[in-house]
Amino acid sequence: MAATIKDVSKASNVSIATVSKVLNGDYSKVSEQTKQRVLEAARRLHYRPNLLARSLVRRQSSMLGLVIPDIANPYYADMCRGMADEAQRAGRSTLISNTDRQPQSELAAIKTMIDYAVAGVVLVGIFKNVPEHVDLLRRYNVPCAVVEYHEPGMENCVYVDDYSGSHEAVSYLIGRGHRTIGYISGFPEQGHPRDARLAGYRQALADAGLTYDPFLVENGRFNLETGYQKAAILMQRNKDITAIACGNDMIALGAFRALREYGHRVPADVSLVGFDDVYLSTTMEPRLTTVRQPAYELGIAAVKMLAAQIDEDGAREKNICFKPTLIKRDTVAAGPAAT
Repeated sequence: MAATIKDVSKASNVSIATVSKVLNGDYSKVSEQTKQRVLEAARRLHYRPNLLARSLVRRQSSMLGLVIPDIANPYYADMCRGMADEAQRAGRSTLISNTDRQPQSELAAIKTMIDYAVAGVVLVGIFKNVPEHVDLLRRYNVPCAVVEYHEPGMENCVYVDDYSGSHEAVSYLIGRGHRTIGYISGFPEQGHPRDARLAGYRQALADAGLTYDPFLVENGRFNLETGYQKAAILMQRNKDITAIACGNDMIALGAFRALREYGHRVPADVSLVGFDDVYLSTTMEPRLTTVRQPAYELGIAAVKMLAAQIDEDGAREKNICFKPTLIKRDTVAAGPAAT
């Protein structure tokens, strides 16, 4: 059984209050002899403080809460690693909660983190109820940073310019001679106001004088199943599609599998573009052309922004926007208009 502060008190023959002061680094009104006796007893008993209990009493801790939508997605896993590494460099620990983008799970995770008296919270990939979640944290004086979400007047946001990334990717397809381009979104609703990647797709079409066709667009979630199912639907409904742009790499990987199973060669018959640049995009054959957003760096930036709030650093950046990069690999070939 782990040693308690009461065990240290008994072994050092001093009061619990004195042991508590010494172990918390408060040596005022404590003699050097008493201090050394307490520290030696703690070492001998292998005493480790109950940080959770301490934080609940003080309503503060060194722990940061991370609310993640899908830890199984390599993109979020990489981002989470960036957060954890930066937290560790700053002498902090992390409490991670996976929500599967379910609002009730998000709220439950936030309430748990408030109960655990975390020093701050990073909200990642939440497209609904962000203002409500932020207000709840503020009511309990818990600093927060938001990743993948931004709106005018909102601060403490770290995000990527999804619109320009998608616009560049679809413009690249158009430039390679593709005119009938499908799109698979990770948002469940058609035309979701926060689907900046779909907006970039539409604008790229408009800039090229191409008409937006809703029958070329399918919606779902940011996962393999959506890519597989929706790619099959698109190809059955639109036999002349020569390229598909996807809301993220997981969708693209699912779409790739469906295209191959239905006898479509990538990229000879159908070109494919993803978004994220997860490590899996380079392990498939052919390698996936995609839009890179720096997940690890996003995680670092979010924790730095959160730490600046906790430390009340007035010089901190209010918002941080990263620019995505189109990574041209092997899943885009010349379309009919290029010949």
